[in-house]
Amino acid sequence: MTDSNQNQPFIDLHLHTTASDGTFTPSEVVRFSKRLNLEAIAITDHDSIAGINEALEAGKREGIEVIPGIEFSTEVKNVSIHIVGLFVDIKSEKLIKLTQEIQNAREKRAKKIIEKINALNKGPIISFEEVYAKANGLIGRPHIAEVLIEKGFASTIEETFENYLKRGASCYVPRFKITPIECFKLLNEMGAIPILAHPGLLPKKLDFEYFLKTLVENGLVGIEVFYPTHKYEQREYFHEIAGKYNLLESGGSDCHGLLNNGPFIGSQQIPYSILDKMKKSFNKD
Repeated sequence: MTDSNQNQPFIDLHLHTTASDGTFTPSEVVRFSKRLNLEAIAITDHDSIAGINEALEAGKREGIEVIPGIEFSTEVKNVSIHIVGLFVDIKSEKLIKLTQEIQNAREKRAKKIIEKINALNKGPIISFEEVYAKANGLIGRPHIAEVLIEKGFASTIEETFENYLKRGASCYVPRFKITPIECFKLLNEMGAIPILAHPGLLPKKLDFEYFLKTLVENGLVGIEVFYPTHKYEQREYFHEIAGKYNLLESGGSDCHGLLNNGPFIGSQQIPYSILDKMKKSFNKD
């Protein structure tokens, strides 16, 4: 992969806000991105489109292009697969219904996890209300972790997941699941672009190319080549894979705000030509 496009303006197509589990509001994400001289960004909150309207309005004020997006958490055979959808239709009734269903399922899951934590400690140590107060958007396990840390039951996010929250831990509760194929169908129907997020984080035991080929056959059209934890060799590999399977390249910082000292907005220096190619492929203005 060459650096011939590095003189172009930069973009970031994977950003989170307070509409899911980020610490910056949609307006703040847009404002910070403008200060960093980014040409375009995508708001891709987890299972939520609640922050997009605010971001679009902020984009108009700040003079920066904002792409409406989402990041779906899908699962197949106990493998978690994150799919970023770009250029989503935020007025789609099917999309709105699914995100509401996921929101309700997240709250039910959080309540069950809290019940398990309290039972394990033989008494009420945290409440749903305390956890919900942490979540400006979608409620999730990180919000439970925050309360546990505040109350002295752990010192780090990693410790809370190890002791209580990760798959196989004492208080784990399975989440609401959609499959990648269901996700592709929804995104493709609305003319959005389904992208495999952070492929470098998939389990090493996975036969990646066989797995990817199956996703492509069922509607995947892009892959994140640029990602903070992707080493140079991985970026080269995913770049080659994108060419082999005629996939669009994408990527971003996956910034969640001020959590865990990064990654930060715009840290991947992705040239605008990446977005331009997407637009031409999908006739996006």
